[in-house]
Amino acid sequence: MPQLEFTWWVLNFFLVWIAVLSTLIIILSIPTLANPSQSTELPNLPKTHNTWQWS
Repeated sequence: MPQLEFTWWVLNFFLVWIAVLSTLIIILSIPTLANPSQSTELPNLPKTHNTWQWS
């Protein structure tokens, strides 16, 4: 049944490409990963030094 095998090949081909393209669209549409801005960064926190004593 070569007709059925060809149909499954075409179906799998399109399913793979739809999955690849949708993954790329999702990855590229996230603005924080594509274009990091200053507003998404953590503010500068003052660093303090703690002395720990182990008892």
